[in-house]
Amino acid sequence: MAQSQQYKIVEATMAADRLGGFNINTFDLRSLIAELNIFESLDKPYLTGSVSILDDKAIFDAIQFQGTERLRIKMASVENELDVVFERTFMMTGIERVRKTNANAKSSMYLFTLIDEHAFVGRIRKFSKSYEGSIQTIITKIMANEFGKNIDLSYSVGAPGVQTDIKCIIPNLTPLQAVSWLTSRASTETGSPFFTYASMHDDNIRLGNLDVMLQQKAFNRKLPYTYNPSNVSIAEGQSELEKTFTIKHLRAGSMSNTLKLIEAGAVTSKYSNTNLNTGQIFSQRHSIRKTLENLQNKEIIGDKQNVFDGDFFVGNQQIDLYDAQRYHTVTSTGTYGSYKSYNDEFDETKFRKKLEPSALKNHLHKNTLNVVVEGAGFIVSKATVGDIVNLKVVNDNTMTENINNEDDVLDKRMSGDFIIYDTRHTFQGTQHSVSMNVCKLERME
Repeated sequence: MAQSQQYKIVEATMAADRLGGFNINTFDLRSLIAELNIFESLDKPYLTGSVSILDDKAIFDAIQFQGTERLRIKMASVENELDVVFERTFMMTGIERVRKTNANAKSSMYLFTLIDEHAFVGRIRKFSKSYEGSIQTIITKIMANEFGKNIDLSYSVGAPGVQTDIKCIIPNLTPLQAVSWLTSRASTETGSPFFTYASMHDDNIRLGNLDVMLQQKAFNRKLPYTYNPSNVSIAEGQSELEKTFTIKHLRAGSMSNTLKLIEAGAVTSKYSNTNLNTGQIFSQRHSIRKTLENLQNKEIIGDKQNVFDGDFFVGNQQIDLYDAQRYHTVTSTGTYGSYKSYNDEFDETKFRKKLEPSALKNHLHKNTLNVVVEGAGFIVSKATVGDIVNLKVVNDNTMTENINNEDDVLDKRMSGDFIIYDTRHTFQGTQHSVSMNVCKLERME
């Protein structure tokens, strides 16, 4: 596998409907692009991006740019321009900034924002419609009917949603709001959240959950991305393959803020529901301790979780015995006969599943890193958000006499398997780098 493969933009064509579209009048911008960024996120069922374009021919003034233009991008291998690895048409939604680039003011650098066309439509059109079935089935139907998109369910195979079929009325929402609303209601038996997201490697929308994602093998398990400060300064002496798997930059995000998680109800909270049909009030406590134990019992994570200190006492009691947040809902069973409504649960113990997905998401972000690497491995392996990446980061210990093997020199918090939550693919000429936000629930053993 040629991990040192380089890629470049082979087509960058702009068109506008008012000028006849791609079939009538186009503008070739390939030679004018200084930088292209493509963003993926587990929280978005579409791609976004930005493109920096050097305009020395007054193109955008001549066409009177309106934010309704389209940009078609194709990228391919440097060695073979017919080997297209990415093809997408974006809406150019606006100009982020403009600056003059030389003393004579004869050219300008424009920074444009980009978004997938289906997301553009999905944010401006509202609809009201009734659906029946599982949450996953309803999301699939909305994606097909409103966006013309297929759903890839491979990231949820073996861990279906625990919620039974519902009858759901979409209450005058945009399609993107409806998908987000439904996704937030879905969870697995362990309480893991679902994600509806997009990848730059295909046109499908993916619907997956944290259980399946965490049980994957790292896409680079045979060649971990490695960070050693001494290696950064000697990169010139490395082979192309070694450079590909050397971490260029590493930065830790906000980490280990337990108080913030407690205040958000992610550690402990109390949930109650009033059923107007029966008059019954049901209450249940949520603790992240129980959710993590479920994940451990299912062998989704190991016994060295690194997001909750179960031995922490404050005010003479364990931290997860406090009612840091209280939630109350009102439902009415029987509204749709044998079907539940969006908020109903026939099994009242499943009301906790409304809280667990959000809590786990918050705990994922307790240990986050931003890592910048060469992009070739992502293209060749088709790695994307929701996949697992393996990192090896040297620790700060300068005492070397007790080092017996490689694991002794690794930073256990910053090394191991991480889930990729966000990516930014940056293309400059033939240079391609990936900045990824990664997170995990476990500490490396």
